[in-house]
Amino acid sequence: MTDGLTVVVPTRDRPELLARCLDALAAELTPDDRVVVVDSAPVRHPVRAAGVSVLTAQRPGTSWARNLGWRAATTEQVAFVDDDVLVAPGWRAALMAPSADFVLGGVTEPPGDVPHERPVSLAEGTEGLVIDRSGPLDPGIAGNLRVRRSVLEELGGFDERLGPASWFASAEDLDLVDRLVIAGHVGWFEPAALAWHVQHRTDTQALSLHWAYGKGMGARLARLARTDRSRARLLLPRVLRLGGVATAASEVASGRKRHWGPPVVWRLGALAGFVVGVARRL
Repeated sequence: MTDGLTVVVPTRDRPELLARCLDALAAELTPDDRVVVVDSAPVRHPVRAAGVSVLTAQRPGTSWARNLGWRAATTEQVAFVDDDVLVAPGWRAALMAPSADFVLGGVTEPPGDVPHERPVSLAEGTEGLVIDRSGPLDPGIAGNLRVRRSVLEELGGFDERLGPASWFASAEDLDLVDRLVIAGHVGWFEPAALAWHVQHRTDTQALSLHWAYGKGMGARLARLARTDRSRARLLLPRVLRLGGVATAASEVASGRKRHWGPPVVWRLGALAGFVVGVARRL
């Protein structure tokens, strides 16, 4: 393994978002670092990017793409950044500073953007936190994550049955955190390793995303019920609370009737994900 950092960026047919992501990374990385873009079975826009390594996945799937990327890494330290994420100034130094086996960075909406009514995939904590078996349960996202390559190799990386393009459609990152801490690895949430998640989805796309997030969370609970019941007990109240009927009723009562859908869809997705996860013995 060489020194430096390998940054894996999975993408599929989103050239404008990818270009912004790579520009932000270029301002942060050192000559010892390398960017690996994994083009996930493109349909319309094969990746053409100078100064980075490009791998083409023969099938779609974010977990599949990330696994291709880290296996191609020649450094011990591997970071994952999604194509709709922009790393902020000082990101690299802050992400590399903790000595933990894995580090999740802060994620907020881009400064200057009009705040989204229902922003997704954020990690807005302001204090550093140890990540172990006792929590936190939702410490961040794989769109801003660093992991030791040897640890990924030990665990087999991301579960390719989870995440975008799989039936469960999400939770591949939270499942990885679960497996890391169950295996005894201790991580760190570092808010100073900041990245901005571009909120580019329409209301219809956001509704589909809540269905996906629900399915993934249900699948995660199904797996923990089989592999680590103490952690499953920690997660269960969150699954029952998030997206509950009370939230939907509050939305309707406040006059925002068009917003009742996401919490209900999330909860239905969680039920479906749990049932299918149990059936498939995730």
